[in-house]
Amino acid sequence: MGTISIDERWDAFRDALESGESNRVNAAIDDVEDMDLEERVQLFETCFEEVTDIYADSDDGYVRQSTVRFVEAFSPGLAVVFAAVDEESQPIDVNRETIRRQADATSGFLLEAMTDTDGRVRNSAKRALKDVFRAYDAFEDKETIAVLEAELAKMAKAHDDKRREHLLEAKADAAFFQQSGFGRLLEGFQREFGDELDLDS
Repeated sequence: MGTISIDERWDAFRDALESGESNRVNAAIDDVEDMDLEERVQLFETCFEEVTDIYADSDDGYVRQSTVRFVEAFSPGLAVVFAAVDEESQPIDVNRETIRRQADATSGFLLEAMTDTDGRVRNSAKRALKDVFRAYDAFEDKETIAVLEAELAKMAKAHDDKRREHLLEAKADAAFFQQSGFGRLLEGFQREFGDELDLDS
């Protein structure tokens, strides 16, 4: 048997996403997470626009959530980012510009998903945005994280329902990645032990 191409694999993934069947969706996401890094980058180039079209065209909240989870699975992860940043020992055939472009595309899609009417979609988008913030953080690009934080704050002001809460939580995640290493350590400590500290005071 010959090697299955990225296009052929995407055909199968598309059918799974559009089916709305959780077992098929989860299997597709597992398959993507098992792909090597170069394959994920190639998959992004092949199907990102089609995935966003599935999101935009679907009236099914689970299908929309599935597209967000699928994008999170194949969008550039930390390992890809570090490989591209460390150009002297780059172990995979991707470059910094490609990864940056894919991260920018992912962030735009996830910002849209953060205002979805379905809370499942928003929660998945919020989780996926953390990986985007990590990617920009690895590039030492605090400016873009600040822009995203400001956009999330602006979006939150436009809503007075549960979407506002989720947008503000995503904004707080962006703010976290703008802190110094010590600031992150302190905030993590406060999150972990804050209640105990309040009881002791």
